[in-house]
Amino acid sequence: MKLKINKVKQKKKSQMRIQEMAFMLIAVFLFFGLVGLFSISIIYSGIQKQARIIAQEQTLSAITNLADSPEFSCAGYSKTNCVDFDKSMGILENNYYKDFFPFSSLEIQKITDKNKNDMIICTKTNYPDCERLILYDKKPKSEAKITSFVALCNVENENMMYQKCEIAKFVAGTELVELGLFK
Repeated sequence: MKLKINKVKQKKKSQMRIQEMAFMLIAVFLFFGLVGLFSISIIYSGIQKQARIIAQEQTLSAITNLADSPEFSCAGYSKTNCVDFDKSMGILENNYYKDFFPFSSLEIQKITDKNKNDMIICTKTNYPDCERLILYDKKPKSEAKITSFVALCNVENENMMYQKCEIAKFVAGTELVELGLFK
């Protein structure tokens, strides 16, 4: 009888040890899982920051070369960073350029003492007496704006034809995309 009682006690102790071992294994797995998630979130945030920096650098390199592209360059003149205002108005009417350029928004602003919101937006009716030409805007949730200064020229005709140039800036937007798991 004593032998049976000892065997029952020993079985219960063995079961307790097995349960303790199982709980310890679960706790260890949970601990390392949490450590892994924490380290992945730190690494991932660095990758997301680098992706934003690279996107902004690509926008900057594209916008600095934009003024010398055939779509914007001053026709018949060998000026660098010269934007033809007449050509730009033609692009305004053409929706194909929204997907052509790698920007979320693109506009040309004349340099004035006015606030951006107080500038006269260019249309066919008020051209060339306007200050802000919005070529397109995809209206992303968030974007970083990058600027590049240019000479904005158009042909005027007062008793004779001449090229009138003003200082302006290209303003290009880069969409800031939130990536993946931890928004």
